[in-house]
Amino acid sequence: PVKSYEGNIVSFNLCTEETSKLKSIAETEGATLYMVLLSIYNVLLSKLSNQEDIVVGTPIAGRGHTDLENMIGMFVNTLPLRNYPKGELSFKKFLSEVKSKTLACFENQSYQYEELIDKLKVVRDTSRNPLFDVMFVFQNFEREELKILGLTLKPYYNEHTVSKFDLTLTAEESQGQIFLTFEYSTGLFRKETIERFIIYYKTIVS
Repeated sequence: PVKSYEGNIVSFNLCTEETSKLKSIAETEGATLYMVLLSIYNVLLSKLSNQEDIVVGTPIAGRGHTDLENMIGMFVNTLPLRNYPKGELSFKKFLSEVKSKTLACFENQSYQYEELIDKLKVVRDTSRNPLFDVMFVFQNFEREELKILGLTLKPYYNEHTVSKFDLTLTAEESQGQIFLTFEYSTGLFRKETIERFIIYYKTIVS
Protein backbone atom coordinates (compact mmCIF):
# COMPACT_ATOMS: atom_id res chain seq x y z
CA PRO A 1 0.00 0.00 0.00
CA VAL A 2 2.93 2.40 0.58
CA LYS A 3 5.99 2.47 -1.67
CA SER A 4 9.22 1.23 -0.13
CA TYR A 5 12.56 2.65 -1.25
CA GLU A 6 14.65 -0.28 -0.01
CA GLY A 7 16.78 -1.67 -2.80
CA ASN A 8 19.93 -3.26 -4.12
CA ILE A 9 22.00 -3.34 -7.32
CA VAL A 10 23.36 -6.00 -9.67
CA SER A 11 25.95 -5.06 -12.30
CA PHE A 12 26.97 -6.68 -15.59
CA ASN A 13 28.62 -5.69 -18.84
CA LEU A 14 28.52 -6.19 -22.59
CA CYS A 15 31.86 -7.19 -24.12
CA THR A 16 33.75 -5.15 -26.71
CA GLU A 17 32.37 -7.22 -29.60
CA GLU A 18 28.75 -6.77 -28.48
CA THR A 19 29.32 -3.06 -27.83
CA SER A 20 30.91 -2.60 -31.25
CA LYS A 21 28.00 -4.33 -33.00
CA LEU A 22 25.40 -2.27 -31.10
CA LYS A 23 27.24 0.93 -32.06
CA SER A 24 27.28 -0.30 -35.65
CA ILE A 25 23.48 -0.77 -35.58
CA ALA A 26 23.08 2.74 -34.17
CA GLU A 27 25.29 4.22 -36.88
CA THR A 28 23.54 2.31 -39.69
CA GLU A 29 20.09 3.39 -38.48
CA GLY A 30 21.09 7.01 -37.81
CA ALA A 31 20.39 6.54 -34.11
CA THR A 32 22.49 6.80 -30.96
CA LEU A 33 23.74 4.11 -28.60
CA TYR A 34 21.32 5.55 -26.03
CA MET A 35 18.38 4.86 -28.38
CA VAL A 36 19.56 1.31 -29.12
CA LEU A 37 19.93 0.45 -25.41
CA LEU A 38 16.58 2.09 -24.62
CA SER A 39 14.93 0.01 -27.36
CA ILE A 40 16.42 -3.20 -25.95
CA TYR A 41 15.19 -2.23 -22.47
CA ASN A 42 11.69 -1.64 -23.86
CA VAL A 43 11.71 -5.08 -25.50
CA LEU A 44 12.79 -6.65 -22.20
CA LEU A 45 10.06 -4.85 -20.23
CA SER A 46 7.48 -5.78 -22.86
CA LYS A 47 8.41 -9.47 -22.65
CA LEU A 48 8.45 -9.46 -18.84
CA SER A 49 5.10 -7.69 -18.49
CA ASN A 50 3.37 -9.09 -21.60
CA GLN A 51 2.45 -5.51 -22.54
CA GLU A 52 3.03 -3.47 -25.68
CA ASP A 53 2.59 -0.02 -24.12
CA ILE A 54 5.69 0.83 -22.08
CA VAL A 55 6.57 4.09 -20.30
CA VAL A 56 10.17 4.52 -19.20
CA GLY A 57 11.45 7.54 -17.32
CA THR A 58 14.80 9.07 -18.22
CA PRO A 59 16.75 11.97 -16.70
CA ILE A 60 17.81 14.78 -19.03
CA ALA A 61 20.45 17.42 -18.41
CA GLY A 62 18.05 20.38 -18.65
CA ARG A 63 20.77 22.57 -20.15
CA GLY A 64 19.16 23.33 -23.48
CA HIS A 65 20.65 26.82 -23.70
CA THR A 66 24.39 27.37 -24.20
CA ASP A 67 24.47 29.91 -21.36
CA LEU A 68 23.69 27.07 -18.93
CA GLU A 69 26.54 24.78 -20.02
CA ASN A 70 29.12 25.98 -17.47
CA MET A 71 26.71 27.12 -14.76
CA ILE A 72 26.73 25.29 -11.44
CA GLY A 73 23.34 23.98 -10.39
CA MET A 74 20.77 21.20 -10.64
CA PHE A 75 18.92 21.54 -13.95
CA VAL A 76 18.00 17.88 -14.38
CA ASN A 77 14.43 17.13 -15.43
CA THR A 78 12.69 13.75 -15.78
CA LEU A 79 11.25 12.79 -19.13
CA PRO A 80 8.68 9.98 -19.55
CA LEU A 81 9.18 8.14 -22.86
CA ARG A 82 6.19 6.10 -24.05
CA ASN A 83 6.85 3.45 -26.69
CA TYR A 84 4.99 0.53 -28.23
CA PRO A 85 7.24 -2.55 -28.67
CA LYS A 86 4.69 -4.58 -30.64
CA GLY A 87 5.58 -8.19 -31.31
CA GLU A 88 5.18 -7.98 -35.09
CA LEU A 89 7.78 -5.19 -35.45
CA SER A 90 11.35 -5.92 -36.47
CA PHE A 91 13.95 -4.50 -34.10
CA LYS A 92 15.07 -1.98 -36.73
CA LYS A 93 11.51 -0.77 -37.23
CA PHE A 94 11.01 -0.43 -33.48
CA LEU A 95 14.36 1.37 -33.12
CA SER A 96 13.20 3.83 -35.80
CA GLU A 97 10.03 4.51 -33.78
CA VAL A 98 12.02 4.94 -30.55
CA LYS A 99 14.38 7.32 -32.35
CA SER A 100 11.50 9.51 -33.62
CA LYS A 101 9.73 9.47 -30.24
CA THR A 102 12.91 10.26 -28.31
CA LEU A 103 13.82 13.21 -30.52
CA ALA A 104 10.27 14.57 -30.25
CA CYS A 105 10.30 14.22 -26.45
CA PHE A 106 13.73 15.83 -26.15
CA GLU A 107 12.35 18.83 -28.07
CA ASN A 108 9.91 19.30 -25.17
CA GLN A 109 12.32 18.49 -22.35
CA SER A 110 11.82 21.84 -20.63
CA TYR A 111 8.18 20.96 -19.89
CA GLN A 112 8.22 20.32 -16.15
CA TYR A 113 7.42 16.79 -14.96
CA GLU A 114 5.14 18.00 -12.13
CA GLU A 115 3.19 20.19 -14.55
CA LEU A 116 2.73 17.20 -16.85
CA ILE A 117 1.31 15.10 -14.02
CA ASP A 118 -1.13 17.90 -13.10
CA LYS A 119 -2.11 18.36 -16.76
CA LEU A 120 -2.84 14.64 -17.18
CA LYS A 121 -4.86 14.62 -13.93
CA VAL A 122 -3.14 11.41 -12.85
CA VAL A 123 -4.66 9.85 -9.74
CA ARG A 124 -2.05 9.86 -6.97
CA ASP A 125 -1.23 6.53 -5.36
CA THR A 126 1.17 6.11 -2.41
CA SER A 127 2.26 2.68 -3.68
CA ARG A 128 3.73 3.87 -6.97
CA ASN A 129 5.06 6.73 -9.06
CA PRO A 130 2.48 8.67 -11.12
CA LEU A 131 3.66 8.06 -14.70
CA PHE A 132 6.25 5.28 -14.65
CA ASP A 133 7.92 2.79 -12.32
CA VAL A 134 11.03 2.03 -14.39
CA MET A 135 13.94 4.26 -15.38
CA PHE A 136 16.73 4.20 -17.96
CA VAL A 137 19.88 6.24 -17.37
CA PHE A 138 22.72 6.60 -19.87
CA GLN A 139 25.87 8.14 -18.43
CA ASN A 140 27.83 9.74 -21.27
CA PHE A 141 30.23 12.06 -19.48
CA GLU A 142 33.97 11.66 -19.01
CA ARG A 143 35.12 10.69 -15.53
CA GLU A 144 38.32 12.57 -14.92
CA GLU A 145 40.86 11.11 -12.52
CA LEU A 146 41.14 13.38 -9.50
CA LYS A 147 44.70 14.04 -8.34
CA ILE A 148 45.79 16.08 -5.33
CA LEU A 149 49.48 16.48 -4.52
CA GLY A 150 50.44 14.53 -1.40
CA LEU A 151 47.18 12.55 -1.26
CA THR A 152 46.25 9.07 -2.44
CA LEU A 153 42.60 8.82 -3.51
CA LYS A 154 40.82 5.48 -3.71
CA PRO A 155 37.12 4.73 -4.31
CA TYR A 156 35.13 3.58 -1.29
CA TYR A 157 32.50 0.99 -2.13
CA ASN A 158 29.59 1.20 0.26
CA GLU A 159 26.55 -1.04 0.32
CA HIS A 160 23.72 0.15 -1.95
CA THR A 161 20.41 -0.13 -0.08
CA VAL A 162 18.11 2.28 -1.92
CA SER A 163 15.96 1.97 -5.04
CA LYS A 164 14.21 5.15 -6.18
CA PHE A 165 12.06 3.21 -8.64
CA ASP A 166 10.88 -0.38 -9.03
CA LEU A 167 13.61 -0.97 -11.61
CA THR A 168 16.32 1.31 -12.99
CA LEU A 169 18.81 0.34 -15.68
CA THR A 170 21.94 2.50 -15.81
CA ALA A 171 24.38 2.17 -18.71
CA GLU A 172 27.81 3.66 -19.26
CA GLU A 173 30.28 3.16 -22.10
CA SER A 174 33.91 2.86 -21.05
CA GLN A 175 37.03 1.32 -22.61
CA GLY A 176 35.07 -0.13 -25.52
CA GLN A 177 32.51 -1.91 -23.33
CA ILE A 178 29.08 -1.08 -21.96
CA PHE A 179 28.75 -1.41 -18.20
CA LEU A 180 25.19 -1.75 -16.88
CA THR A 181 23.58 -1.82 -13.46
CA PHE A 182 20.09 -2.82 -12.42
CA GLU A 183 18.90 -0.95 -9.33
CA TYR A 184 15.83 -2.76 -8.03
CA SER A 185 13.27 -2.67 -5.25
CA THR A 186 13.95 -5.51 -2.83
CA GLY A 187 10.30 -5.35 -1.81
CA LEU A 188 9.38 -6.54 -5.30
CA PHE A 189 12.31 -8.56 -6.64
CA ARG A 190 14.77 -11.14 -5.41
CA LYS A 191 18.39 -10.89 -6.54
CA GLU A 192 17.98 -14.19 -8.41
CA THR A 193 15.12 -12.64 -10.42
CA ILE A 194 17.27 -9.68 -11.48
CA GLU A 195 20.06 -12.07 -12.47
CA ARG A 196 17.53 -13.81 -14.75
CA PHE A 197 16.57 -10.40 -16.19
CA ILE A 198 20.24 -9.87 -17.05
CA ILE A 199 20.30 -13.20 -18.95
CA TYR A 200 17.15 -12.12 -20.84
CA TYR A 201 18.67 -8.70 -21.62
CA LYS A 202 21.85 -10.31 -22.98
CA THR A 203 19.73 -12.71 -25.06
CA ILE A 204 17.92 -9.76 -26.65
CA VAL A 205 21.29 -8.12 -27.34
CA SER A 206 22.47 -11.31 -29.08
